Amino acid sequence: MKVLRLGDKYIQHVLKLVSHRDYRFSKETCVVTGTKLVRDLGKQYRFKEILASKPDHPDLAKLNYDELHLTEPRILRKIAELEEFDGLIGTLTLPSRRPIKEITHPRLLLCLDYIEDPGLLGTLLRTAVSFQWQAVFFLPQCVDPFSSRCLRASQGALFNIPHCKGNMDDLHKLCRRAQLTLTVPHPYGVDVGSDAYEPPKGQALLLREEYTTPWAPPREALKIKVPDPWRGHPRGTPDGEEFDFRALDVAIQGGILMHHIKHEHFPEVSRTPFLASPRA
Repeated sequence: MKVLRLGDKYIQHVLKLVSHRDYRFSKETCVVTGTKLVRDLGKQYRFKEILASKPDHPDLAKLNYDELHLTEPRILRKIAELEEFDGLIGTLTLPSRRPIKEITHPRLLLCLDYIEDPGLLGTLLRTAVSFQWQAVFFLPQCVDPFSSRCLRASQGALFNIPHCKGNMDDLHKLCRRAQLTLTVPHPYGVDVGSDAYEPPKGQALLLREEYTTPWAPPREALKIKVPDPWRGHPRGTPDGEEFDFRALDVAIQGGILMHHIKHEHFPEVSRTPFLASPRA
């Protein structure tokens, strides 16, 4: 089997999928980097192509794919954007974005805006799947969740949770239709861990990177405070300082809130009845 070089057409195609969002969407294809992630997604989906440095990689026999290509480890590292890498890389059809009207009965909706770091976005998406939130709503100012870095950080979360995209008006309409209360973290909000907090019928949690956001939270949103995860602990916070969630990045804030809201206020909510899947 021919070993592909950097100048080969297919390698240039994969590099363009990695670096150009519009090209990814025009080809309806994303690049999945990492043997574990390729292996995990391969349990559900068939890959278009697999890239490896050797034809006898032990995980190839367990995968469904249309084509296998061989290339040098240095090219795999370039595609994966990692200094050390000699694993599997796959190309996969993008999961379909749901029309907003198809997100019919969510009770736990994660809303994301002004998340510019792909690692933070990936962590939030992975957390949403782990804590059984039911759908994700992307507002316009977010890094592409199908960049290879975000896919790796999220461990392919959007292949397991439905997502849609729209503007703030679209989000408000969805909240009204689905009877969701739009909530945002705020230092002067009601503490979701206190007795004073009355959980709504459904919750749309809007998370943003505060330092990249040029506007204040929506006026009509319910302001909530991140609960102190050390409340009740006999020794208090590890550093002895009073807990202030503003010192945490959005991924940690979001993780605390998603865990608390789901397990304390919506324990009966199971994973979404919708299932994201690549286009046929």
